Amino acid sequence: MTCVRPAPLHGWRRRVHTEHVWTTVVTIDVRGADLPAPDVAEVLRACAKFTHDVDGWFSPFRDDSAISAIRRGELTEADAPAPVPEVLAECRRARDITSGVFDPWGSDTAGFDPSGYVKGWAAGRMAAMVTSAGFANVCVNAGGDVSCRGEQSPGHPWAVGIQHPARRDDVVRVVHARDNAVATSGRYERGEHIFDPTTGGSPRRMLDSATVVGPDAGLADALATALVIAGAYGVRFLRELPEYSAYLISGGRAQMFGPAFA
Repeated sequence: MTCVRPAPLHGWRRRVHTEHVWTTVVTIDVRGADLPAPDVAEVLRACAKFTHDVDGWFSPFRDDSAISAIRRGELTEADAPAPVPEVLAECRRARDITSGVFDPWGSDTAGFDPSGYVKGWAAGRMAAMVTSAGFANVCVNAGGDVSCRGEQSPGHPWAVGIQHPARRDDVVRVVHARDNAVATSGRYERGEHIFDPTTGGSPRRMLDSATVVGPDAGLADALATALVIAGAYGVRFLRELPEYSAYLISGGRAQMFGPAFA
């Protein structure tokens, strides 16, 4: 899990909205010297609505979602709402990058499930919505998938903590993110219901947790999911992605890769 660390505002103002959706909590934290209340309220309302739109498009637990209709063969990808083909295309890209370890199509029983990509993607979309409205400093935390823009306070990037996989109150590392995303996946959140889509069996090298830092929140989410399954061997996925970094925890030991941890 990842969390935003508290920090002084140093004269800035702050507006926060929390939305309970997707069986988790989404927090949108906007900061700056000038935050006109009506304008901030408008974009926060738009973000809140977007979270419920996402649920209606992508929830595998809702019979009326677009994804459920696609699973049943009642809706084609071409006829689905606009974001759905985009997300499916990005899921295919993530599957290719990870050599099939991240594969939303990999379950023979559950059917297509993009959950390992959508939370991060949605966090990035909401951060972009806020900046497009004229507010440069925002952090969206979608159940531990964090997308940051600008700064947390004047001259200071957002401080995002990586939580210990077993002791959730302990932060093992702080990532300083400016215009970046931080996503964590772990055994603790997925329980024993983890399988390797490339083999159909249980992962042989599974990590306790994997955190990925990079510019695209959706891809960071997918990479973190894949790394938990593939273990440290999965860092090969990052070879063609030099702007991405990984922090891996297994058996109480941490391994770090990439520029964010240099």
